[in-house]
Amino acid sequence: MGQLLSRVPPSPKSVLRFARFMGEGATLAAHPDLVDLFVVTGRDPLAVSALRTEVRVLVSPFALLSRSGWRRDSRVRTDELRQVPMPTLVVWGEREPLGSVSVAQAVTELIPHARLQVLPTRHGPWLGRPAQTAATVADFVRRENRVPPGHLDPAWPDWPRTSIHEVGA
Repeated sequence: MGQLLSRVPPSPKSVLRFARFMGEGATLAAHPDLVDLFVVTGRDPLAVSALRTEVRVLVSPFALLSRSGWRRDSRVRTDELRQVPMPTLVVWGEREPLGSVSVAQAVTELIPHARLQVLPTRHGPWLGRPAQTAATVADFVRRENRVPPGHLDPAWPDWPRTSIHEVGA
């Protein structure tokens, strides 16, 4: 699949078709410069090689025949998530086509010092809500920088693990 995708040079039409498939067609169509960036990136040999490798690692050769399409060994195990030592921000679109908000909540609960921010978007929150996404990340980084490495800030227990449309709504 990655081989096939990498042999067909992207066009603005194919970029917008894929964006529609991922739920961000209208959003991306409003940013023609970004569409052009995706087209140029898709024609760069190094970027194409990286995409091909990513697809080969993550997507099953039997993707169209399997339930999820992902390789079993590319999935992150729950015990691995429980071992993430640093504060983690999970930004999720409320209409994410790859998994519902409950999936993001379950993942967030497994990571010891994680926070979930659900935004009113689909797959690309930074496309649909760039200012809100940037504010979410900036707030997280500001809060994270108050925490000495390896320690929890006493204020963190009051900080909600899940927030929906909280920043700049």
